[in-house]
Amino acid sequence: MELNKGTFSQIKVGAKAFLIITVISITAILVITAKKETLSSLHQISPFFLSLALFTCLLRMYLECLRLQTLTWAFGNWLDFKSSTDFTIGGYFLTLTPFGAGGLPLQIYILMRKKFSFGESSAIIGMRGITGLVAFALLGIPALKIAQHTFIGGTGIKILSRYLLILYSIFFTLLILVMAKTDWVKYRLSRWNKFFIRRKKYRMADFLGNKVSNEIDRFKTGLKTSCRQGTYKLILTIFLSCLSLFIYTLIAPLIFIGLGIDVPIIETAIIQLVLTFVLMFAPTPGGSGIAEGIGVAIFRDICTKPELLGVYVVLWRFFSYYTGVILGGFIILRMLVIKKN
Repeated sequence: MELNKGTFSQIKVGAKAFLIITVISITAILVITAKKETLSSLHQISPFFLSLALFTCLLRMYLECLRLQTLTWAFGNWLDFKSSTDFTIGGYFLTLTPFGAGGLPLQIYILMRKKFSFGESSAIIGMRGITGLVAFALLGIPALKIAQHTFIGGTGIKILSRYLLILYSIFFTLLILVMAKTDWVKYRLSRWNKFFIRRKKYRMADFLGNKVSNEIDRFKTGLKTSCRQGTYKLILTIFLSCLSLFIYTLIAPLIFIGLGIDVPIIETAIIQLVLTFVLMFAPTPGGSGIAEGIGVAIFRDICTKPELLGVYVVLWRFFSYYTGVILGGFIILRMLVIKKN
């Protein structure tokens, strides 16, 4: 399997859109939030804590690579660290394509290059997403319980929390149906398939009748395979997913401390956790524009130095997202150069 021109075209379009939206968003935020005290407040910045935030960002990337290796181990093979890095960090850059669609061909390409079959590759990617969502549930549910007893309940984060709980309820309901009532789910999909055929919506009919049904079979096969190879490996993957996510939530409070702003650490980490999940569904390339706007609206409630709010949001996006995109861009560029040669 090779990466096609369509994927490269998506990358170019997504990267351009991301750059334009990001520049406009950052400029607008800095202009709107800047005050005469902003420059003088910058003298309070602590390079140590900002360096610690960067270290936390890089540590999280390493853990993400490691959990992919552990997951492939559960499928009876061990992905080398270089390929895991290409898959994971290169995938950050490809979130710039519409809805992150460009990342899937790259990830399948890397896994098949390492002798995983197409079915195994699809199952690994599916299980990687599932273990990540399980980690969100294991950390997010207790976090939201804590949030109910804090000031967060009276802010915009409460709306986002409800949104998160609704999405999780839908996801786990579908997951249970797929695992326990597979034939019934596939029968219902076939009914929708016929419905769209009658209305000459052939692409949607093919998507539901073939692709979704096949992915259901691959997912069940992959889950059985990973459990058969060793349930403890799957549990280890979930543990690494939780640890990676926990490390990631520390970025927001570390940046605040680095700017000399006192914030409640636990509550700030919870906000980071909720925003991370919500931004997965942002339609713009990498959530650009949307993430910055939501960041201003949500973090405004806990930022005790309004003159530094814009600076904080820019640093927050840099450490939580832009760093991965930049590193991923170098990886994709290297892969393209190697492919041409």
